[in-house]
Formats: sequence, C-alpha cells, structure tokens
Amino acid sequence: MKTIIVNLPEKEESFFLSMLKKIRFKSQVLTEEELEDEELAKWIDKGMKSKDVPIEKVFQLLEKHGAKSQR
Repeated sequence: MKTIIVNLPEKEESFFLSMLKKIRFKSQVLTEEELEDEELAKWIDKGMKSKDVPIEKVFQLLEKHGAKSQR
C-alpha cells in the first residue's frame, strides 16, 4: 500500500473526502500541528543520521512549534 499526501483548499475538502469515501479509500485529515510534528521528526531523524543539521534550524522549528502550542 502507498501513502499520498495532498494539500486541498478548504472549500474543496468535503468534496474530495466524500469522493474518497465513495470509492472506499481510507483518508485522514492532518492538523497544522500534526504536520509540524512530522516535519520536526524528519529533521531530527535526518540529524541523527547525518549529524549535519544546523542547530539554528532545530531551534527555529522548536520556537515555531512552541509558539503555536501555547495559543
């Protein structure tokens, strides 16, 4: 099985979700926070493998994530 991630305009979301449901495809809507978590996890994983991720980039992502979760 393959996973495809598609960015949809909000006004088209219900149309596409109903279409996927009709053809019995499994779908899931991710929140902005979940997308940010995934991106942060990718950076951490990449850094663990290569040791080349700039510390500034990690702090930028952590600050951005922290600011969103405090709202």
